[in-house]
Amino acid sequence: MDAKKSTWRALKELRARFGTPRALKHATYRLINRAVYFDCFHIIVLDREDLKPLDPGKTRRLSTRIATLDDLKAMEGQGCWEINATKMEFFHQGDTCLLSYVDDNLAGYTWAHTRGCPELLPGLRLRVPPEYLYNYAGFTLPEYRGHGLQSFRHHALLGHRRWSDRRGLLGFVIHTNYSSRRGQGKSGFRKIGNVWLLGTKSNFHAFVGGTLRNMGIERLDCPSPAMMKEACP
Repeated sequence: MDAKKSTWRALKELRARFGTPRALKHATYRLINRAVYFDCFHIIVLDREDLKPLDPGKTRRLSTRIATLDDLKAMEGQGCWEINATKMEFFHQGDTCLLSYVDDNLAGYTWAHTRGCPELLPGLRLRVPPEYLYNYAGFTLPEYRGHGLQSFRHHALLGHRRWSDRRGLLGFVIHTNYSSRRGQGKSGFRKIGNVWLLGTKSNFHAFVGGTLRNMGIERLDCPSPAMMKEACP
């Protein structure tokens, strides 16, 4: 009964925030997933020319730098940064964490994968075009929200000398995560296609939309680190 009350409460909150159609869609999605694993990822892109202009009045207080291993270990130990074993493994595989600061106080971060084969979830790794930087796992402490850190980090990534040749940023958002979809839209991201998943959580088929395939985005069957190194040199 408690689980049912919790589900009903969540649907009521979803309806209040995003409307009845989306609440019904979410309820249908949850019902389907009782019988078979089904999900849909929106692949989104932020081209360099679509970067949101920054407010000079705010950016004077903001700064960024690339995280070191010692930084991440310290953040992992503090427990409030959502730095876990998965992110540490991504770091050791070559991914980059960009730290962001407000008045020299650590306020958040975002991650970049540059080898063209990001893992969206266990068992799903995609090949992405070399002209794009795959951006994921943005995080800002609640007390620093409202400072424009997300857009500031987007500018910092594409303005960094490592990635100055990239056309833009790629990412994904789950189709039922309406809050994240709204936030990404405000940041300038636009949807370019879908990846549909069907099966079980440990064994699923991934159907990549035609627009994405035309861009060179496809599924890679390289879930293990050893296989990944061969497929993603």
